[in-house]
Amino acid sequence: MRIEDLRKIRVELTKVKPNKLDIEPNPCWDGYEPIGLQPDGSPNCVPIKEEQSKQKFVIPSPKGGEDEQSYISRCISDISSEYDQEGQAYAVCKGKWDE
Repeated sequence: MRIEDLRKIRVELTKVKPNKLDIEPNPCWDGYEPIGLQPDGSPNCVPIKEEQSKQKFVIPSPKGGEDEQSYISRCISDISSEYDQEGQAYAVCKGKWDE
């Protein structure tokens, strides 16, 4: 086989999307599934999408006697990593305060 042939095969293989492997019993940790293989031939374990959605964060509730400004400040610092756009965390916290 020529080097050009091997390069073509490699290029074609990079276009292939990883497939979910049906391996029983599951060789991965709880909450993970095997998707494709690693270079050493072992399964590539990734979080199960359903499990990711179950692990949603909890919006903190106001504590007794806490004023609005203190609550919103604490709430934003707790959940800011969950939101990309500026102002989203504030809107979520303000909504929780207004409940």
